[in-house]
Amino acid sequence: MSEICKNAKSTGTNSNKSRFYRDIWEWGASVSSGGDEKVSPFDLGEAAKYEVPKTLETKIHRYLMPYTVHPEGGYVAYISNGRVWGTSGSVLTSDEKLIFDLSPEYDGRLNRMLTLEEHPALYRSKVQEQQYLHGTSAVLTFCGSHNYFHWLYDVLPRLGMLRILNVPFQSLIMNPNPYTSFVEETLLMFGVSESSVIRTGDNREVQADRLVVPSLMMNSHYPPWATSVLRMFMLPGRDTTLHSPERIFISRSQASARRIANEGEVIRLLETYGFVPVCLEDWSVAQQIQLFASSKAIVSPHGAGLANLAFCMKDTLVVEIFPIRHIVPTYWMISNHNKLDYYMMYGQDNETTPDRFPGLEDFTVDLDRLEQTLHIAGLNKLDT
Repeated sequence: MSEICKNAKSTGTNSNKSRFYRDIWEWGASVSSGGDEKVSPFDLGEAAKYEVPKTLETKIHRYLMPYTVHPEGGYVAYISNGRVWGTSGSVLTSDEKLIFDLSPEYDGRLNRMLTLEEHPALYRSKVQEQQYLHGTSAVLTFCGSHNYFHWLYDVLPRLGMLRILNVPFQSLIMNPNPYTSFVEETLLMFGVSESSVIRTGDNREVQADRLVVPSLMMNSHYPPWATSVLRMFMLPGRDTTLHSPERIFISRSQASARRIANEGEVIRLLETYGFVPVCLEDWSVAQQIQLFASSKAIVSPHGAGLANLAFCMKDTLVVEIFPIRHIVPTYWMISNHNKLDYYMMYGQDNETTPDRFPGLEDFTVDLDRLEQTLHIAGLNKLDT
């Protein structure tokens, strides 16, 4: 489900292979009851019902087939003298045991999540830099937090958990993030200043008197609750002064991968239906929220900017265009959370570099099939 996270590094010798807990509950069973160390369950709300997308396609990917799931596994963990190691922010106990379900790692070369046995924290060499923090530190690390979707769905809802529970903390331990503008802007929407953030680093360890660590949304199947909490904290911060079009096309022309090769032709077609092309990189978060909240129809290639579907109003029309070899259900799921009118279609594989990870490949859009999709969605061309 992850898009792109930081490359994992495995260095040194394996001297700690047996020093781990597979999940927080295994750790919780090992600590004495009644003490400061505990795991408090958190209710992640209602079941999610996912309905099959509307489409012209005769073969719908298995990731987009309908199902119902009740979110489980929500919690907040309190770990005395806990540690956070490495750039991705692996969570360790006071005796330096890895808690695996709080410490996902993604290998950008293999394009997959690493298994417990492959986890670099088990192969870590002597720590080069250590920092001790007094008081309570909240841990919101995630290996892909630099990606806008993962920031919104794997970081901010966890901060929302702490805010809803009124859990006090003196600092936030987070990954380094090159996209400081959306980080600072969204943290302020949750009532947190960037000045309270402590950043992780390569072979760096941060230890605190007490760590407070909310569970990962990824491990609970990205529940509708995550979308609800984003709306709760972020919709009030939208830029209502912005005059935004009702029909928008999300361009990836400024992205480094997964662009539409014939985007100019796509835009010319969509403009006859009243769509306005936008590059989300040019907009603040507050403007993006307003843009999606006020839109009535959205067409977009698959990409992290569609995380803003969290802010759409019920029945907003969405057409997501997937690279045919890279189907990730994330934005279909968010559309179901918000009861949006969701359609999908496949783009065409250029087959220029078949050995390349398909999630990074550019692709083309069949204009006839796009127009047919708009027609079944009930959209007509503008009067000329």
